[in-house]
Amino acid sequence: MRKQLLQLAMKELTTVYRSKLILLTAAIILLLLLVAAGGAYRNYQTAKQIRDEAKREKREQWLHQDPKHPHIAAHFGTFAYKPKTWFSMFDDGLDNYAGAYAYLEPHRQNDFLFKPAEGHGAGIRFGQLSVALVLQLLVPLLIIFMGFSTVTREREQGTLKLLFSSGISLPAIAAGKVMGQYGAILLLLLPALGLTGVFFATMAQGSSGQGLRVLMLLAVYAGYFLLFTLLTVFVSAIAKSSGHALLLLLTGWILTCIIIPKAVANMSSDRYPLPAQYNFREAIQRDIRQGIDGHNTQDERAQQLQAKLLQQYQVKTVAELPFNIEGYIMQAGEAYSSMVYDKHFHQLQNTLLQQDRFCRLAGVVDPYLAVQGLSMALAATDLYTHIDFQQKTENYRRHFVQKMNEDMMYHSRQGDWTYKASRSLYASVPDFQYHQLPLRQVLALYRMELISLAALLVLSCVLFYVILKRIPIINRL
Repeated sequence: MRKQLLQLAMKELTTVYRSKLILLTAAIILLLLLVAAGGAYRNYQTAKQIRDEAKREKREQWLHQDPKHPHIAAHFGTFAYKPKTWFSMFDDGLDNYAGAYAYLEPHRQNDFLFKPAEGHGAGIRFGQLSVALVLQLLVPLLIIFMGFSTVTREREQGTLKLLFSSGISLPAIAAGKVMGQYGAILLLLLPALGLTGVFFATMAQGSSGQGLRVLMLLAVYAGYFLLFTLLTVFVSAIAKSSGHALLLLLTGWILTCIIIPKAVANMSSDRYPLPAQYNFREAIQRDIRQGIDGHNTQDERAQQLQAKLLQQYQVKTVAELPFNIEGYIMQAGEAYSSMVYDKHFHQLQNTLLQQDRFCRLAGVVDPYLAVQGLSMALAATDLYTHIDFQQKTENYRRHFVQKMNEDMMYHSRQGDWTYKASRSLYASVPDFQYHQLPLRQVLALYRMELISLAALLVLSCVLFYVILKRIPIINRL
């Protein structure tokens, strides 16, 4: 039986490589992969160079600014840049939509700027050409064109009877076809996948966990291609003709890779709508001015804080306090505004995560969505990574503003804005460094997609064997 399976697999390999149409289609897809990879590499190099130079320049400006009052120095501000990772060359995910850097200053949590999607117009809605997009969308189409007639061709040519007469069952025939088709697609993609794997493995040297991300990406896409190969051969085995099989498979591809993802995305945005930018910012400023509960205004909070400090230090005037109360009030205001920002940004992030979860639920039955989510997660270009970057950026902003306010508290006098901090204070604020979420945490966040993809593979194998085994011989012919 093993020998017969290998013979069937080799026959499929030979058939694929003799088909000029299939080879032409594969060549076009490989060309698209190379174009996507080349464009991604240029974009990566350009974006990385711009961000690295801007980060270095802004850091130098911060360190070498003229001595000035600490609060004025805080308003001089600094920048946080999201590092451009080389995984984004494979799957740029949300990088085109999420922004690349933010201006950090007191009293305000600013939006992230430089969103490349804003300069692409409506065309970006259809997805930017990337290596991941080609693998997720076009390679399954190639698998369908390669395998839609694997079994129906045998039936139409009359060779299926000969195979049955030699004692080979339909599940065994289909299994041999799967082996041949899967081997053929891997061999066709081997140059591109091999170069990609070597490139990322080389760049991953010395990077903890990055090599595992490369292996995980390869495993995810290998499972994805195997799933489509199984389904293609299965449909070919149960279809009455090659045309019928092709129609069923193309319908499934359109539903899985185009209609369902777009429909789910629209449904999620309708079910969990995001607030308008103006309303969102206005609500934050209103809560800061009037208080979160609407009854404790900014002036009232300052007066209450002053009275509390006078009582705590048992003095009659703020001039008798052992520190500059203006700096203390500044920091208290920062703490309160941070609480307000946390409230509104958490609500916003929860809405985004609800939209994301809604789409991810569809990935339980749609392998395209499951692989899309896993690919972005492993490439560190997903929503969780952006939210993590945003939170760490905000923590850094609060840290450096607190340093400025504390220096104002303990080294200046009330009403004296002539005090100037030394450059050593600026140097005491470390440069912002972002570290990606660890792979273990990423896999925990996306365990549903991993389980669903594995479950779909197992279920496909079970149905593949059970259903094909129960088809009567007369229907097989």
